[in-house]
Amino acid sequence: MQFGMYPSSEDTGLDYRDMVTKAAEAKEIFLIKDAPIPANELDHPSIPYLSRHALTRHYSIHEGWSSPGFFVGDSTNLDDLVCHWNLRAADISLWFVDINHLQRYSNVIPAWESSMRDMVSHWHEFKRHVAIWSRQEINDQKALEEIRKPFGALQLMVTNVTIYSWNGLNIRPPMMSFYQVSTLGLIGKERNKPKVTFSLIEKPFCDDAWFNTQHLVASISVTFGLYGDEQHTFNPPFVPELNEFYARTMHLEYNKLRIESERIGLIMDASDTDTFLYALPVSDLMERVFSMAGFSSKPSSAGLIARQLIARVGGLQGGRIFKIPGVRRLIKTHGPMASFNKRTALQLIGGNDQDNPSAKFDDHQGLYIEPRPYGTKLNPVAVFSHLVEKGLFRIGAELTCPSCRLVSWVALDTLKQQVTCELCGNEYDATRQLVNGEYHYRRSGVLGLEKNAQGAIPVVLTLQQLDTNFHGVYRENLYSSSLDLEPKDGIDLPKCETDFVWVIARPYPHRTVVILGECKDKGPIDATDIDNLRRVADSFPRKRFETFVLLAKLSPFTQEEIKHAKSLNDKYHRRAILLTSRELEPYHIYERTKTEFDIERERYGGTPDNLAEATVKMYFAEESSTDLQP
Repeated sequence: MQFGMYPSSEDTGLDYRDMVTKAAEAKEIFLIKDAPIPANELDHPSIPYLSRHALTRHYSIHEGWSSPGFFVGDSTNLDDLVCHWNLRAADISLWFVDINHLQRYSNVIPAWESSMRDMVSHWHEFKRHVAIWSRQEINDQKALEEIRKPFGALQLMVTNVTIYSWNGLNIRPPMMSFYQVSTLGLIGKERNKPKVTFSLIEKPFCDDAWFNTQHLVASISVTFGLYGDEQHTFNPPFVPELNEFYARTMHLEYNKLRIESERIGLIMDASDTDTFLYALPVSDLMERVFSMAGFSSKPSSAGLIARQLIARVGGLQGGRIFKIPGVRRLIKTHGPMASFNKRTALQLIGGNDQDNPSAKFDDHQGLYIEPRPYGTKLNPVAVFSHLVEKGLFRIGAELTCPSCRLVSWVALDTLKQQVTCELCGNEYDATRQLVNGEYHYRRSGVLGLEKNAQGAIPVVLTLQQLDTNFHGVYRENLYSSSLDLEPKDGIDLPKCETDFVWVIARPYPHRTVVILGECKDKGPIDATDIDNLRRVADSFPRKRFETFVLLAKLSPFTQEEIKHAKSLNDKYHRRAILLTSRELEPYHIYERTKTEFDIERERYGGTPDNLAEATVKMYFAEESSTDLQP
């Protein structure tokens, strides 16, 4: 148990015992059976020590219970042996004390206790303990004294190991590694996906050809971004059930990749000199995640429009242009076939909203939608120029046909002095109209689609705010715009749609976060929408996922909506998040709200839990209905 033994060469074909003896010039020390183990044996490296030589804990998994010391058990009880082995595998230094042979440890116990005291002396004060571990039930003082008896007057903490000790919160098996090196990767594109190729330098193994039957795991963290590519990732969430999918998608071979906490483990031959990774398509990941919840999923037409709108404005952070109420008012006022001049556009962007007089352009003078000189303020002219440059509006001219006397709009790209009227077919000279006239503008691109275009704006604005407030809190945020969800055969789940999905990959033992969103401009969010999202959220495996439901509106919530949203929470689980334009328009999510509510601790909204807690204080407090009015 304590000193180890190599497997027989008849079983492995290799005589490890002989190799170590010759390579290390090892000295064998024979212990007399049933005699006390000499204390000086602790000074010699043993076979188990060689197996973990140069291995250290990796920071990606935070340690749980880790007090070194002794394990008290029965060597004839397999459960005791396995428990001790597992604790040792969790990097907890323990000496097995067999209750049937206590006399053998008379010299070892004080020497080992002293050694462990030295080891923990530099630890934090509240962790500076040497412990006795045991599977025995310790439910009274008598049982406690019985466990302590072999150790005399030594001041040792007693830890009872039960089935609950292995829940991922108490004892956490660490990731052990030899050391960490950085290597440059070559990124390109292959099979319509980004691909990074890199060399395997300074491996802690011999790379001679005869070692090619030996394998190791290269634990990889890709630290560069994909430079604006929000549809792929090199950092998928820690969901081991998706290992085969990850392997086939990112490395082709189904058994050569496994997901780790904040990292990817590639299994390779010890003689390999380089390897590669494909970026994982976020759309494929979302499909697999919802498959674990019992749904088949695909992008909806509204989702495709939102995706194109995000691409047009330059990514999620480009969506901050929609924070300005006047921009949303401009888009809503003029439909796809309506044209307007620059003066009208600037009045709408810089003016006040009759429905919401408190929303004014001055609140956004410090907003950066593109680079500008430090200290200068944003103005309506810069906003409109940005919208046109991003292709959300097209430049053209309104021309009157002298034949049919009808006005038509002609895009600048096709504008000529000799114009053919698209209404009657008459060709005429438009020179004087162009000289004396001015440019007129129309919605273009995805905004030129009447159906669902307006509904995409609150989705993009909500995603932008989440990206801003969650940025840097976790390793990477993944999202998808609207998805159509259909339950698999034989599963009692609703056929429905979610306006967006936001996935946060968190380090073990934290679960991956899934936020399901419903977004509206001013329309109602009814009880059916909320009930469907609740059932979808409940369908995710709780072992791997923590779910939240986010309801966003660009207008205040009604009391009926608040009542239905409150039903998403229960006594121990708060997962409802409610956001309005008051939270979506400022840079920081609760910049305005914190002056109205006691949300000092959650004021930055940096985690989904913060948002859910703030929602409870803002909407679900046991107060009068007037106090709940947002």
